[in-house]
Amino acid sequence: MSRSIYAPHMPTLRAIIEDTGVESLTQITRRPGVGDVYRLAIFRHDGQARDSVATIIQRGRDDIRLELTHRAALNRRALVYAIPFRRYEPFVAALQSIRFDQLRDQPDLPLYSIDLWLMERAAGSFTRGVIVAPALATDAYAILVDAMRQYLPEALREAR
Repeated sequence: MSRSIYAPHMPTLRAIIEDTGVESLTQITRRPGVGDVYRLAIFRHDGQARDSVATIIQRGRDDIRLELTHRAALNRRALVYAIPFRRYEPFVAALQSIRFDQLRDQPDLPLYSIDLWLMERAAGSFTRGVIVAPALATDAYAILVDAMRQYLPEALREAR
């Protein structure tokens, strides 16, 4: 996965993924029947809610699920939600409209005092990730944030 100058944020976001104990995107995409996989790792800077990882796994039109795991909560057990295709399809279309696979990390990210998202997409051996600060998102990054909020709000559920 290519990285931009915002690599200083990557260790924090990767630690959230590791601490939750979720499978790697590569492991998931190697499962039989799995199509696209999306993952959203959320770092919450103020500690008011737990950091989290949401993984959206698409196996077919009628088999899309979102697994949400919060850092240091529920003994690393995921909350699982079935996602209807009528919400998944416009989410994917929104990411395609902003050319997610070519998008770089959001520019001018502050180093401190802001929530961060790492949004990733994987299919086969391809993996792409983009770091976004939702509170500062504009242009394509705002479309990404809005798509997540509108179509996959389960991924943003907080645990305290």
